[in-house]
Amino acid sequence: MYRLSIGVLFVIITTCFCDVDFSDRARNFSIELIHFTQLETNGHVVISPLGIWTLMTGVALGATRDSYKQLIRAFILPRNKDELIEGYKKLTNTVLTSRTKGVSLTSKNYVFLDNDFMVYPQFRHIVQEDFGAIVKVFDFDNPNAAAKKANSYIKKFGSGVVANVLKSEDFAESRMLITNVISFKGLWSSPFNKSETRRQPFYNEDMEKIGEVNMMYQVAPFPFSNYADIKAYILELPYGNDNKYSMLVILPHIHVKLADVYQNFAKVTLKDLQQKLVDDIDIWDLSDVEVQLPRFKISTNVVLNKPLNNMGVFDIFEPDLASFEKVTSEDIFVSAVIHKADIDVTESGTVASGSTIASIQDRTLPPKFTANRPFLYFIIERTTTTVIFGGVYSQPTVY
Repeated sequence: MYRLSIGVLFVIITTCFCDVDFSDRARNFSIELIHFTQLETNGHVVISPLGIWTLMTGVALGATRDSYKQLIRAFILPRNKDELIEGYKKLTNTVLTSRTKGVSLTSKNYVFLDNDFMVYPQFRHIVQEDFGAIVKVFDFDNPNAAAKKANSYIKKFGSGVVANVLKSEDFAESRMLITNVISFKGLWSSPFNKSETRRQPFYNEDMEKIGEVNMMYQVAPFPFSNYADIKAYILELPYGNDNKYSMLVILPHIHVKLADVYQNFAKVTLKDLQQKLVDDIDIWDLSDVEVQLPRFKISTNVVLNKPLNNMGVFDIFEPDLASFEKVTSEDIFVSAVIHKADIDVTESGTVASGSTIASIQDRTLPPKFTANRPFLYFIIERTTTTVIFGGVYSQPTVY
């Protein structure tokens, strides 16, 4: 029995420097995926829901029977293949096409095949033409050479700054590797002043001090809201010059745990959060907010098998149950879905960041948004509310 290993790498880089109905499918699983992933990482995590969704959509194109049905349900994909492909193209084109000054966003898919592993021509055509993947054949019996060649292609066709995505061990027991590499660089529309950054305490959900952070500070007009339905405060920090990309930072109310906020997302969507911000601007106008946000860096390396199990995806990981009849005549299964991501948040910009503790006063005074306890953050493409990166900040470090 051969194993199909699907490797995933998501890289977020920060430098110093449409309305598309299909987007509902890409964004609606994002919060659930972040929730189950943070359970595997002690609640401190960054992931790319868009990158994972992109990769698993490609996997679904080759799956059949219950393997296909489980992926369709978990990732909210249309059952019709043509509708899936067309919707995928429209959404990714909208999200990834950027003329935003100060923002760079790239995403590329790769399929690496062992030289004696035969895939059906139709599947190869789909991943190349419709999925936009670079397809290359290597000798997996020489894993060191295969990894070197694969990384060379990733660097050549990707952002040019991503290196050593795949390791030799990724090829050792695999027949095929499907990889998505996604990179986001964003400069804040309103950057923080480094001279204002101060070392301050950071607390857990019970307001007990657990460490310190370098807290960035500024006062500027930002969309801000106290959203009672999810028991949290919301702050939106835009990137670039055209409001296409932004970060939503979600801070639970005092004595409200992140788990409770997650539960409230069962009845509230990210679009609802955006609308609440718009409604509050209509009432209060866009006014100054006193923002304190940690400068931080997070790296995540996690196997997503268990989080995907929690979302109802089982069969693709089981040798006796996996069905990939559109890929090959061989018996294959997914050994692991591996997710790697990095996030770097500084005064000039970010890849993903968030944090908050909020105290709101009368609107005649600037409300305070102080990120000194665990919080959620989402980097989104605003017209589709697609989550490009998201995560949880809960373990403070002085960065």
